[in-house]
Amino acid sequence: MRNLLCMICMMFICIYAKAQVMDDDFESNQYNWAERSSSKGIALIRDGVMHLESKSKPVTATCYAPFDVNKPFVMTVEALAKKIDGSKLFGILLDYEDDQNFILFYINEDEAKLEIYKEDKLIGYKEEALKLRSGKKVGLEFEVEYNLNEIVYKVNGVRAMAYRRRIAKDDYLLGTSGIGFYARKGEIDFDNLKILQ
Repeated sequence: MRNLLCMICMMFICIYAKAQVMDDDFESNQYNWAERSSSKGIALIRDGVMHLESKSKPVTATCYAPFDVNKPFVMTVEALAKKIDGSKLFGILLDYEDDQNFILFYINEDEAKLEIYKEDKLIGYKEEALKLRSGKKVGLEFEVEYNLNEIVYKVNGVRAMAYRRRIAKDDYLLGTSGIGFYARKGEIDFDNLKILQ
């Protein structure tokens, strides 16, 4: 009986366990990150982190991650912001096809916002209250859960925002595996990116 229970437990673990499909510690550019910045910003891998620094215009770093958009996944990444306040913005890009088509989730000290762009037009917007600890050298942990029809964003273990839209059968909320990081008017280091699927 005991052996049977152990075997059943192992079967459930095998069925429901997610495999790690991406693990990036930013010691190299193994996932071909594309950094986009202006003369007033920096986005680059340095000293084992993805470093983003923006004076006024947004800076981003993007790549196509090795996950299947037709299956659920969980993405986590650690970050260290040089300073958190009401004007500095940091976030995560999903469904990144190009600079005109993407989903952007970003935060500041007081709120979380979500913007959806198609063909460079803002087609969706949402904001929620969020209370972060302000100050210098603030550690953050971002988590994104995708279950095919909803994306849930968490910051420091707290649900910050969810995005859902009506989709047709056999259609999915995400169309690409393009992911990325975002900063505006601030400086942040992203590290230890993991995707489980």
